[in-house]
Amino acid sequence: MELLLWLAGGFALFSLLLALTRRRWLLGLTIAAGGLALGFLCFFLHAQRTLLPARELDGQTLPVAGEVCSYPVCTDTYSRVELYLEGEGMPAGKMILYSDGDLLSAFSPGDRISCTAKLKRPDQRYGERYDSYISRGVYLTGNAKSEPIKTGGGKTLRSLPLRLNRAVAEKVDALFPADTAPFMKSLMLGDKSDLYRDTGLYLDMSRAGFLHVVAVSGMHIAFLVGLIQLLFGKTWRSSLFCLLLVWLFVLVTGSSPSAVRAAVMQSFLLTAPLVRRENDPLTSLSAALALLLLINPYAAGSVSLQLSFSAMAGILCLSEPLQNSLSSVFPERLALRLRGPIGTAASTLSVLAFSVPFMAWHFGFVSLLSPVSNVLGLWAVSLCFCGGYLSCLLGFVFLPLGNWAAWLVSWPVRYLFLVAKGVSAVPWAVLYLKKLRYALWLVLVYILSILSALLKGRPWKKILIPLVLSAITLAAMLYYTRDEYRSQSYISVLDVGQGQSIAVMDGEATLLIDCGGQNSLDNAGETAGSYLISRGRDRVDLLILTHLHADHCNGVPMLMEMLPVRVLVLPAGVEDADGLLPAILEAAQRHGTEVRFLEEDKNYKLGEIRIRLFAPQEKGEVNERCMTGVVSLGTYDMLVTADSSQATEIDLLEKHRIENIELWIVGHHGSRFSGSEELLRAIGAKTAVISVGYNSYGHPTREILDRLDDYGYRVYRTDLNGTVEIRLRD
Repeated sequence: MELLLWLAGGFALFSLLLALTRRRWLLGLTIAAGGLALGFLCFFLHAQRTLLPARELDGQTLPVAGEVCSYPVCTDTYSRVELYLEGEGMPAGKMILYSDGDLLSAFSPGDRISCTAKLKRPDQRYGERYDSYISRGVYLTGNAKSEPIKTGGGKTLRSLPLRLNRAVAEKVDALFPADTAPFMKSLMLGDKSDLYRDTGLYLDMSRAGFLHVVAVSGMHIAFLVGLIQLLFGKTWRSSLFCLLLVWLFVLVTGSSPSAVRAAVMQSFLLTAPLVRRENDPLTSLSAALALLLLINPYAAGSVSLQLSFSAMAGILCLSEPLQNSLSSVFPERLALRLRGPIGTAASTLSVLAFSVPFMAWHFGFVSLLSPVSNVLGLWAVSLCFCGGYLSCLLGFVFLPLGNWAAWLVSWPVRYLFLVAKGVSAVPWAVLYLKKLRYALWLVLVYILSILSALLKGRPWKKILIPLVLSAITLAAMLYYTRDEYRSQSYISVLDVGQGQSIAVMDGEATLLIDCGGQNSLDNAGETAGSYLISRGRDRVDLLILTHLHADHCNGVPMLMEMLPVRVLVLPAGVEDADGLLPAILEAAQRHGTEVRFLEEDKNYKLGEIRIRLFAPQEKGEVNERCMTGVVSLGTYDMLVTADSSQATEIDLLEKHRIENIELWIVGHHGSRFSGSEELLRAIGAKTAVISVGYNSYGHPTREILDRLDDYGYRVYRTDLNGTVEIRLRD
């Protein structure tokens, strides 16, 4: 933190020296240096009040008290709320409080509560740096160790926006059909919790580059202002009303960085004519960023802020030139008729130009067809947004009229779903950046675009040349990747956190063993799906789930949304300890996957891939009664023992001939209860891969690592090495 003070002092001195020169042409640089000095100083002071006290409290069990500032979120096992922290020694800001069961379900915004809690710093998760909490002002998390009690409070002015949000959300649920209500709550209120539960819809919108429409931003505020001005005209009274409504909308939707940014810019736009001044968009954008970072400098780590400001900067810098260039491609009369689609395409490309690097970094993929989905569907978003609020207003006045309006609005919503599903289904609609060559191709696109812009020539050529060259290089790269992963055989142990997922690829055949993981920010199904797609695979021929524990199968529904799975093999009669089987079977039925339950040992063959699958043992704990198997590619054999115990391993060796193994997937993520001396001696393998992530069990244990070392194994770990990819033959 001392570095912040040194930076603040250095920039302040630099700014002072520039000011002493009294050169007008250095004025901008002087102001910038002074601004940086002030920014670093504010950052230092903010850290002293928030994150540093939180770090000192990490791991302590202390009394906590505060005002509830969110509605409780309840699951089958726990409940949570956010609090404005109060009390001496506590950091300024918010805290997330967790409690077992539904102990927090009775509280509502404005209530003051207290309890004893074990505190934890919020800037680390699963052993890695995590910026999401502190970027939105949450500086502590805590697990309640005593029953939370209400100490006062009630309906306060600060809790009013949350209560309005809840009232509108309940009205949306009451008015709109079940298939469109989650989308409408996301669009109108920024509440995506129900949308996330619809895995298929969420994935379609994400892959189509359409998810931005439900992130509260300048588009929504423009819709709101446009609706008010359409109803009341562009007068100073309507401008003042718009200002009030815009900021109320920001508060009701949770004051996300994108919403605050849009509100500041819209406020400048509405206020400028009233005070007879000209609005400067870049100044407004800079002022919005300064305001957000002054309130919370850690907001710079927010994905929402980065995407919102980069998108707006792209629009301000590139939208008009791109629109002129695209218009020049068509005859003048046709260009006038296509002004709407051309403007949408230009805005989309402008947004992508500045925001794609952030999307690639944070999400690991780029939607190649987002301009298409935006041109096809963006016009309907304004109808849905404005129609949604009008439906709610009518519903508050006369419920049947609100129901009729909501039914009408639901049709453009369903049209948006069709657009997202259609675009998402196009092959290579999304480029997953799981291989370095794809990231390098993205860099090449930017280089080509910049060089083309610098060259002299007609505007349409400056667009067409980089577009054609980018398409040709991408097609060549995809063809090479597809050929590479069909001309060679691969075994890949995927990095899914504390879990397991093993992909085997040979020719056209694809086998996946398990698809689950815990203690990771990424869904195991999305990790497996994006990995396979980036390797040119368009289906999974056989998916084997060794047993029904979350760390081996919780990613299956997401995987089936991303890729067709032809056959799913499950162990027969094994307890569904984590309650995941209904969701897996429902996803299989919806996607046409054949489901087979293994009751006895069975052999499978996929092209050159041979699988000897052994039925679960009848003894041992639930976690140990899992399928095991040997996968062979030519003379190369891999043994998968899932979560088998040493006793199960010995029993397996007594019943089956297992020898001359080249690769062992270490059992139970490196538990000391797996990897018996008998197994290591019998199989004779020299390579072992441990599929493991952040955990509290101590996996992999020192005992198993020592045993592997004693037998001369080369050991790879997904927590240290990431995805382990083994190429078998050229």
